[in-house]
Amino acid sequence: MSIELQTLRKNHIYTAKATVSSVMADLQEIAGIDRLAELQQSKHGKRALYYFLAIIGALLLIVVLSILKIETTILGLGIILLLLGIFILTILLIYELFKKIKFGRLNVINYRYEVTQRVVQMLARDIDESSEIELTLSFKPTVTKENKAEIIPHLSKTNWKIDKYQHEWLRLKGQFLDKTRFLVTATELSKTQYGWKRGRSGKSKYKSKRNSVGLDVVLNLNYPQRRYGAVKILQNEVSNAVKLPNLSYMKGLKVTEKAMYMIVRIAPQVADNSEEIYQTITMMFLSFYQVLNLAKVLSKESR
Repeated sequence: MSIELQTLRKNHIYTAKATVSSVMADLQEIAGIDRLAELQQSKHGKRALYYFLAIIGALLLIVVLSILKIETTILGLGIILLLLGIFILTILLIYELFKKIKFGRLNVINYRYEVTQRVVQMLARDIDESSEIELTLSFKPTVTKENKAEIIPHLSKTNWKIDKYQHEWLRLKGQFLDKTRFLVTATELSKTQYGWKRGRSGKSKYKSKRNSVGLDVVLNLNYPQRRYGAVKILQNEVSNAVKLPNLSYMKGLKVTEKAMYMIVRIAPQVADNSEEIYQTITMMFLSFYQVLNLAKVLSKESR
């Protein structure tokens, strides 16, 4: 499977329903595209800066020549050459800025594909090589019109409002060798407070403040009852089995005869930290499978 650059540049979304090896190859390609885009952005940005400084230098030189008492013919010729140079430099500056913007559309959010790569690689050990997984990976920013969830009045500031945003940038679905189906999602949360504030001078100014709320990770496991039917006996023990990193906490947990569901909130300060997100997802899977493995033993003993 080959990544379509135009599609990635335009939509900033990668979707696939393929084998783990194929998806991993695509994620590796995305990482390569991102690294190249970052290098090209840096290169064209530096060139644009050099051309801009050269234009400023040429303009200053024109001013200096105009002040100095030089023969009119020589002065006129020098100014004409400098103006021609400024024209050429301006065209080069616009070109470099255009290239920087173009590559900027391929400079995707690093931690999202880094987390996805590690999670898929971790889960691949228990997935049949020939079976397919479903992946949707979004590189779009969270604070956009399409991701606005609701608008509420500010609790303490009169005439202020709060826009709440949520963006599910990861959705990964598949099946393990033991026939347990899994679904893991990551949803980034953000809010923007805005309104008019009167200053000391009496003038009103429009103020806006954006804050990250955190990252919600959801894990849902649908397991075969015949293999893990004793889970219902362990319902009260599941919460004790859940171990999470220090900056994550469990928001919800549900256990039925067919499935287990958990939602975890990762703190705002590490909501974009690939290591923290990966560790949280890994520990969520390990916590659930600690219960499933015990249930498997109890199911065998009851037969």
